[in-house]
Amino acid sequence: MKEVRLHVSNLDAFFAKAALSARAIDAREAVETTGSLAFESMESLLTVLTAGRWQLLRTLRSNGATSIRHLSHLLKRDYRGVHRDVHALMAAGLVDRDPDGAISVPWEKITAEMALDLAA
Repeated sequence: MKEVRLHVSNLDAFFAKAALSARAIDAREAVETTGSLAFESMESLLTVLTAGRWQLLRTLRSNGATSIRHLSHLLKRDYRGVHRDVHALMAAGLVDRDPDGAISVPWEKITAEMALDLAA
């Protein structure tokens, strides 16, 4: 299953995890294979993953690769808003575009992990 984990993390935690992964790779040990997207703050995560964008992801995942225009019809939303949301989700790594221009969600599961001490 292709899974991505969304979480809030600061730069120190990011570099510490990267160093651990690098050491594991150097030692030829297994490293975590789940995708991970870190956000600087809870606010930045929620700016990217709004309720409307979550619905877009669910609709796109259940209908398969399609055009933004067709997706806007499925969502019953205007094209410009869906286009803007798709590009924000692409920038975050949650949506892909194939060589023919069709967009899709490469993930079967998206998990959001939130710690109260980092969410403030």
